[in-house]
Amino acid sequence: MISENSMSIKSRLPLKIGILSLSLVVQAAGAVAAAVPFIMNDFSDRTTAQVQSILTLPSMAILIFILLSSWFIKVLGKKRTVCLGLMIALVGGILPAFTMNFGLILFARILFGAGLGLFNSMTVSLIGDNFTGAEQKNLLGIQSAVMTLGNSLATFAAGLLLTISWQASFLVYLVILPILFLFLFGYRNVNENPVETTQPSTTATKRRKLPLSVTLGILTLFLFFISLMVVITSSALLIQELALTNQGFLSTALAIAGIFSSLVALAFGQITKLLKRFTPVVVISFAMVGFFTITFAPTMTVFFIGLLVVYLANLVVPYVYSVILSDVDPEANNLVVSLAMVACNLGAFSSPYVINFISQLLGMTTAVMQVRIAAGVMAIIALIFLFLAFNKTTTPISKEEL
Repeated sequence: MISENSMSIKSRLPLKIGILSLSLVVQAAGAVAAAVPFIMNDFSDRTTAQVQSILTLPSMAILIFILLSSWFIKVLGKKRTVCLGLMIALVGGILPAFTMNFGLILFARILFGAGLGLFNSMTVSLIGDNFTGAEQKNLLGIQSAVMTLGNSLATFAAGLLLTISWQASFLVYLVILPILFLFLFGYRNVNENPVETTQPSTTATKRRKLPLSVTLGILTLFLFFISLMVVITSSALLIQELALTNQGFLSTALAIAGIFSSLVALAFGQITKLLKRFTPVVVISFAMVGFFTITFAPTMTVFFIGLLVVYLANLVVPYVYSVILSDVDPEANNLVVSLAMVACNLGAFSSPYVINFISQLLGMTTAVMQVRIAAGVMAIIALIFLFLAFNKTTTPISKEEL
């Protein structure tokens, strides 16, 4: 006889798959990066910057529509907002495959980013709405892994389609269609958390600031991506300065490190159960060791090992999201998750400028020193998390109090 508990687990499996499938495409804007040189050949009258904007425009649209998503949720509800975002992203994603109008291609990329932005924050907040405790933490780890793997698979598939033509590479975004069906199937008969609550008739709700844990968590995400992006932007110059052999292995090393990070994220729930509030302190400490390892690496093998250790720090992202989901009322979590995602994107975008400014200020302009500066930023993050580990606040805050 099947127990009631096992039946409940089975009935919630489609819901988990539907929510997690959304994460497959949220980082797929750059999947068609390999098509840029071929696009430049067909649009020789356009500048390099104009063609490269095909990759950057979605990011700008994502940021804007992450912030606007709370308004759409208020009007449409979460399910309809996700479906609208997926349909817009689908149209914007595949449109470049059917037109040679450069302006229309750029518009399509903006549409694609807008669609992703509409449901980006709900890849996390829907987990908070429907799951709690250890199950929630496990799903946050899986969500992080699915997001990274989705980007890798989309890039690989786009590369295969590129052998047909650069326009065919945009057909990779047809994957959004089955994702839409998976979400619609899994998210049936789900009672959504209210997106707004009735204000007391006698007096307005007193506004409170975000809990310190959430405010500092969002700040650490901004600093974290400033630091982590240095690995991507400076690694090529770093291995040149170190005069390492087999430098062509770098792109493969970065790809493997990303996959390794995804596999570690799958164990996020178990890791946090063991390390509890000290989880980010431990993984950031490992990352600092990794940063210094790659700056002293005598061989490409040692560099690769250091890179793997650095990527352990990616566990910080699901950890901060778990803090948000536990310390903020469900009705407000989408708004706060949106702010956290904006912090991630702004950190990644501003990373080269911030690190370059600090390196110029300190007179340390080599790639080696920039990576060590990034390690210093990681040290600041570790101290913030250490402070939070001993100063945990748990009073939830609602949307009306923001």
